[in-house]
Amino acid sequence: MKNELLAERAALFLGDAAHVAQVLAPDSIDSIVTDPPAGIGFMGREWDSDRGGREQWIGWLAGVMREALYVLKPGGHALVWALPRTSHWTATALEDAGFEVRDIIMHLFGTGFPKSLDVAQAIDKQRDDRQAILAVTRWIAEARDRAGLTNAQIDAVFGLNGMAGHWTTQGAQPYVPHEDYWPTLLELLGVNEVPEEIRSLAERLISDKGKPGPDWFRRPVTGTHTAAAAGTRWRANNGFKSNPTPSSRRDVPATDAARKWQGWGTALKPAAEHWILARKPLAGTVAKNVLHHGTGALNIDGCRTLERPSSSRTTDGGLGRWPSNVTLDEDAAALLPGSASRVCYVAKPSRAERDAGCQHLPRRTGAEACGRTEDSAGLKSPRAGANSGGGHNFHPTVKSIALMRWLCRLVTPPGGVVLDLFAGSGSTGIAALADGFEFIGIEREPEYLALARARIEHALEQARREVTP
Repeated sequence: MKNELLAERAALFLGDAAHVAQVLAPDSIDSIVTDPPAGIGFMGREWDSDRGGREQWIGWLAGVMREALYVLKPGGHALVWALPRTSHWTATALEDAGFEVRDIIMHLFGTGFPKSLDVAQAIDKQRDDRQAILAVTRWIAEARDRAGLTNAQIDAVFGLNGMAGHWTTQGAQPYVPHEDYWPTLLELLGVNEVPEEIRSLAERLISDKGKPGPDWFRRPVTGTHTAAAAGTRWRANNGFKSNPTPSSRRDVPATDAARKWQGWGTALKPAAEHWILARKPLAGTVAKNVLHHGTGALNIDGCRTLERPSSSRTTDGGLGRWPSNVTLDEDAAALLPGSASRVCYVAKPSRAERDAGCQHLPRRTGAEACGRTEDSAGLKSPRAGANSGGGHNFHPTVKSIALMRWLCRLVTPPGGVVLDLFAGSGSTGIAALADGFEFIGIEREPEYLALARARIEHALEQARREVTP
């Protein structure tokens, strides 16, 4: 593991978090605040793969956290991010590693975009292209076998995770590669000429992708939408070519099957993420552990939430509200005006906050930042992530510094050392340093470590300017 930065109170290491015990001393870390992968293959990234399934993923994270437990002081707390969908995997891994799960902090936000499919519309829009798609994927699979390749090798060339399996399957979810992938794919397969039948099928399928089937146009026009669809408005507001003119409504199903499933979807609106609060077993009682190691307790008074300025009184003796296991961003707080003051409020990260200190680094386009094809439907979707508009900080899951400061302060004793096993673009480091802690970050991807280094160095320089006459 290579030490990339050692400046003042911060150290960054380039390497795998599974080897943290090789570079840090046992019982030397006061707290862990970290944002590991969720195992859902986010945007096709290899680092977020499920590693073969539930048991394999839990085993992997348990191994990392077992090493982290070794360097954490007795009674030291860990706050570990998780998606609600796979948070039970994360919690299981923490327990398998030897941690005690103490609580779950839920961060609520109001800007999540529903990843739901309108089932009735999908039924009327479906196209009967499966046999044509299977003909193309069968041909690709045969060419792959002749070339002596595996799907994993094909994925590696494109920097994808699992897509080659869709390109070559005869089972569920077959998929014809996007036209931008074909030149590289054919070169990789050693194919000089594609049979005319396969070529024409692939061209038609690519051209028709996303277009509704004939049953959709049998739906009567029932009016005009009062506004363009949310995705269309989002594309227009974020600089993509898009026509925000309201489209015609086709609300009445055309087929009996669609009528049966009118009003059904496939997902809820995402509005929460979990921070699992875990603790290394104490050495004796809480009192003895705190006195000997300085760890084992939560900083209640340092994380209280104050009443709103308009309130005529405070609670808890004027110190503010007892910290709860719920935090809000500004959109979620607006939805709960009567009780927002009872929980921790944090602003979501702005583009300026994300890019601070990174202006000297190349600015990536939305496609480059998201690993998608320029002008593709996936990039234009508001579900593509916060970086789909591009920027200098291209990390896909940048956390709010305000949130990370509150979390670090909750579990770290004054002057303590915060460890982030998956440092990403450095938000935890900036937060820890801002509250007077020391910080150690580990990041496997060199391009992300460069972001973390730039942002942390910028934050340290800003802090020096504030205290220097």
